[in-house]
Amino acid sequence: PTPDCHQIGGKIEEASFFSDMFEKELSYIIYLPPCYQYSGPVGLPVLYLLHGLNYGNDHWLRLGLPDRMDALIAEGQISPFIVVLPRETPSQPDQIPSFPEVLTQELIPWIDSQYATQAEKSARGIGGVSRGAAWAVQIGFEHPDLFCCIGAHSLPLFQSNGGKVNGWLTQAPVEDLPRVFVDIGQNDQAWPTAKDFADQLNAAHIPHEWYLFSGGHTEAYWSSHLEHYLQWYAGDW
Repeated sequence: PTPDCHQIGGKIEEASFFSDMFEKELSYIIYLPPCYQYSGPVGLPVLYLLHGLNYGNDHWLRLGLPDRMDALIAEGQISPFIVVLPRETPSQPDQIPSFPEVLTQELIPWIDSQYATQAEKSARGIGGVSRGAAWAVQIGFEHPDLFCCIGAHSLPLFQSNGGKVNGWLTQAPVEDLPRVFVDIGQNDQAWPTAKDFADQLNAAHIPHEWYLFSGGHTEAYWSSHLEHYLQWYAGDW
């Protein structure tokens, strides 16, 4: 008899792929949920989670992602899905391509070719904390054909994107845009920026959830809300 895969839990793997754009190996961490090997031909949804400034792609591991995922799946609170943790590749000012291009044009096709994924918009989400949240908003709205949902946790919107928001929100019918989750702590200096973004979503009638919680711009804050984040991402899966 084989062991109960739900009791064993999910699996963390560190891997890399060769980027033709950057002409070098780029690393990522991937969480494969319990019983992944039995996911079948349909495959599983995939969530791309981006780390904050001055952190690595182990950031979400330190926040407790593997244990929280295992527990929520075991309790039946969420359906199993794959989580990919890319490492942001810094770009020089004159460097093209950029991190968003590598993620959308190389990493996503690589993940879909190497793992049992549902390679479609309805089964693919993107989110991040801090700088990762700013990237998630930019990438998600610049590629609404790729993502069903965008999570912006402790969002400090990039200044260069401030004037782009209205265009993002009016580029397609509301039903074709990703749903959005925005949260931030009351002691976070970026909260007015996050609130302004949520107000623009509200004015454009974009489906979203907005939360102003207690707390600051800290790992303790993100870890304390991690289960809420994961349940929201998995809402339609």
